[in-house]
Amino acid sequence: MSQPTRWLWGVIPLALLWGAGNLLLDDAIQRDVANRAERAVEASAGATPGARPVTAQVEGRDVTIGGEVMSSDGAAKAMAQLRGEFGVRRALGGLSQVVAQKPYSWFVSRLPNVVTIGGFVPDLAVADANVAAAGAALPGLRIDDRQTVAFGAPQGFAAMSAAMIAALPRLATGRIALDDGRFCIEGKAASPEAFLALEAIGTKPPVAGFSAVSCGLEPPTISPYRWSAAHATPDAVEIQGFVPDEATRRQILAAFQTAFPSPVAIRDGMLPGVGAPSAFLAKVRRAASELARLRSGKAEIDGDAYTLSGLGPSDYAACQALRLQIAQLDGPDSVAQATIECPPAPPEPVMPPLPEIPGPVLHDVIPAPAPDPGTRGQSSPSGAPPAASAAAPQAPAPPAKPVPVAPWTARLSGERLTLSGAVPDAGAKASLLAQAGRLFGGATVEDRMELAAGGSSASDFAASAGYALEALSKLKAGSVQIRDNALSIAGEAADAAGWQGLQALLAGARPAGLVLPSAMATVTVRPYGLSLSADRGGAAFSGYLPDEVARAALHALVAETPLAGKLEDTTVILPGAPDGFAQAARAVLADLLRLDIGSATLTDRTVMLRGLTCRDLIRSEVETSAATGLPPGFSADVVVSQRQTGCVVDPPASCQNDLDGLTRQNPVLFAQGTAVVDLDPVTERVIGEAASILKKCPGARVTIEGHANRDGEWRGFDNFDLSMRRAERVRDELARRGIDPAQLVVKGYGSTRPLLPYGAAQAREMNRRVQFTVAK
Repeated sequence: MSQPTRWLWGVIPLALLWGAGNLLLDDAIQRDVANRAERAVEASAGATPGARPVTAQVEGRDVTIGGEVMSSDGAAKAMAQLRGEFGVRRALGGLSQVVAQKPYSWFVSRLPNVVTIGGFVPDLAVADANVAAAGAALPGLRIDDRQTVAFGAPQGFAAMSAAMIAALPRLATGRIALDDGRFCIEGKAASPEAFLALEAIGTKPPVAGFSAVSCGLEPPTISPYRWSAAHATPDAVEIQGFVPDEATRRQILAAFQTAFPSPVAIRDGMLPGVGAPSAFLAKVRRAASELARLRSGKAEIDGDAYTLSGLGPSDYAACQALRLQIAQLDGPDSVAQATIECPPAPPEPVMPPLPEIPGPVLHDVIPAPAPDPGTRGQSSPSGAPPAASAAAPQAPAPPAKPVPVAPWTARLSGERLTLSGAVPDAGAKASLLAQAGRLFGGATVEDRMELAAGGSSASDFAASAGYALEALSKLKAGSVQIRDNALSIAGEAADAAGWQGLQALLAGARPAGLVLPSAMATVTVRPYGLSLSADRGGAAFSGYLPDEVARAALHALVAETPLAGKLEDTTVILPGAPDGFAQAARAVLADLLRLDIGSATLTDRTVMLRGLTCRDLIRSEVETSAATGLPPGFSADVVVSQRQTGCVVDPPASCQNDLDGLTRQNPVLFAQGTAVVDLDPVTERVIGEAASILKKCPGARVTIEGHANRDGEWRGFDNFDLSMRRAERVRDELARRGIDPAQLVVKGYGSTRPLLPYGAAQAREMNRRVQFTVAK
């Protein structure tokens, strides 16, 4: 008899088991079909490192395939193979041909606490290997991995990226970048030896097919800066220490080869290092000249101090003359304690006694006194003339004719020293000529001095004129004059050390009665120079500035950039700068800080700027600004080049490139003299495109820069205010389109950064613009 209620309870678990088995089996079948589909595609089309991977999605027996393969033929073969696979009913989707990434950029950079790796890699295995290699090369530093997989890596890329990471510890700060088959190393080397090793990599790349381009590798900064040359044997000179660059090295070697009368073997042990003291090359040339005149010796530079020691010529007189000449060259740079050993002085010749000559005894003859005028014509009783009284007075000498005292002057020009004016006596004149010979040994002394009574005493005059000559010896050209016991000085010092040496002399003790009315007011330093450099590792200043206000202004410019806190300033405050020098320095530094790498020098009224940038827009701006934005009387030599490598294309750099292109194509968003943006179709499109670009870089800090032409400035129109209002108007429009206002900063530049020189064709349209800078 059937009892359904009893067996029904057994059917329910059986049904559940059957359903679960079918579900699990269906998933396994789908995974198997997907795996076989992907293997079939790879077998037909081949693996393509860096391409979007092939994936298969299965629904029932339908397979949807996607991904990239090397060629269109491979894609067609793979799809045909897929349709013939067992278990595949329909093959949907498709495969696309992979497109190589160009340029194929990659970089690794080092800062004090972090290593950043970015750019493109062919696959995740290379990316992981690079991260591991960076951690092993610089243990303890944080590794920031920004690498992205992309197709198109050049042959040998993995080996080259590994070699570049291995070289990274040789940089104190800097960056190594690959662009296709080119690479560059920029930054500051960790040591002189590391600098040479990095240069060797550029000369002989570790992987075939890659070539180096120059992009700003610097030796380390050395302090204290030391250099020496030893002439121990007659036929050899050994040079040690540091040299700032290869051009200076060549000049040093040439100076030694020229100085020595017979050829000597020069053993060059100099290492690269920046931070050479002032007049470094001049001191080295002096060392070569003086060592060549010693039998053996050593010259040393330690910071600003230069010392010399050794054996002088074997002839006593020649050795003493050399000692005197070296002492005469002492100045603010100086060899205050030169040690030159001379042979002992020869014995004085002994004169034989004069022979006695026999003859009559000679008595002293006493001349008769002159007759008294009152008895002229009378005779004594004996007929002899009357005897004069022993106390008879002598006739007084006629008084000297008063001579107007002309001012005494010493003038130094080139290799000639001219002395002119009145001196009180022959002794004072001889003393001054001797002192001039000691202080200006290499100069021709022209004596135009005249003896004249009056004025100061001989001793007071000699002391004052000698003091004036010592002051003149601190200058490379100029004059000193004493008029009515007042000393005036005018001229040019060769460098800061010369100016400071003169200042120290004048601040110390001076001869009694000598007056110094504003003596330093007419003394300048020429050439008056300032050197500026900047790269991602930091900024550096050296040379002269007129005052602390000028220095603070330059510091403020750096503080507004990502280089804040990375400034090395060794400038010296010196008065006497050319008019407008501080203004020119600010303008040049503002241009320099917009470049990726650059350096600039201001020498008197001449500016030279060299640099590299990834942004063509900045190249045009800097070249135009440097040529037109300097004070009157200044000239500029500016060369800014587009970087050949080191420009990454991933965000935020890609946003910067797109925004620059937008600015180039659409410079005019404003009517002349207005900050009102009428949203016509063109303006609507431009601001919409800018918003779309910025959405690719969420969180990136963006500066909206307003610019204007010079129109209206001659009648007092405020173009700075206008440019700021233009930037604010664009910011508001971008915020309305969804860009976070917190990431937008506005800045107005007025007419200070023209894209084209004023007066050029299209200058009004191109200079009346808004552009964007994305913080790196």
